[in-house]
Amino acid sequence: MVEDSVENLTRDLQSWDVLVGKIVGRWDHASLKIQPLDASPNRFDVGSQLCFDFRGERRVKGVLASTRQGKSIICDFGLQTVEEAEALKGATLWIHRTMRPLLPEGEFYLDELIGLRVQTENGEDLGEIEEVLETAAHNVYVTPIAMIPAHPNFIISKDWQNRIVVVRDLPGLKTSD
Repeated sequence: MVEDSVENLTRDLQSWDVLVGKIVGRWDHASLKIQPLDASPNRFDVGSQLCFDFRGERRVKGVLASTRQGKSIICDFGLQTVEEAEALKGATLWIHRTMRPLLPEGEFYLDELIGLRVQTENGEDLGEIEEVLETAAHNVYVTPIAMIPAHPNFIISKDWQNRIVVVRDLPGLKTSD
């Protein structure tokens, strides 16, 4: 991402809404120990821009150095004091959704499903997807009146352009049935 784009994105830090990590402590002098919550291999590389959220206050900082330490990532953000680093323990780290890696054709991020309208193959409106439950067997799309297993036996199609998911009209989908 070019610097100008990051500068434009920093005008509305609330739009940085993809959680990628949590600061779990300090390392060495003023480096931060991060628990990554994002599987992107380059997320915390040098030059990456991250939005720190600590008690509702947000600011963007760039990674100056990083290294993997077990399941954690140790990052230098240019903090000057131990106190400054300690004060950030518990902060969450966010990116703007445009900073996510592109996915192969037919794949999507779960949060992209939120707001899609669900209709049965007969045209009955089941509302918009409000939540995606992740279960061991498969995900479940939740609307105000239905719970739809994200399985080919239930999902007929996803029309991303019109933001509609078409599902089979089967008994038991609606929570009021």
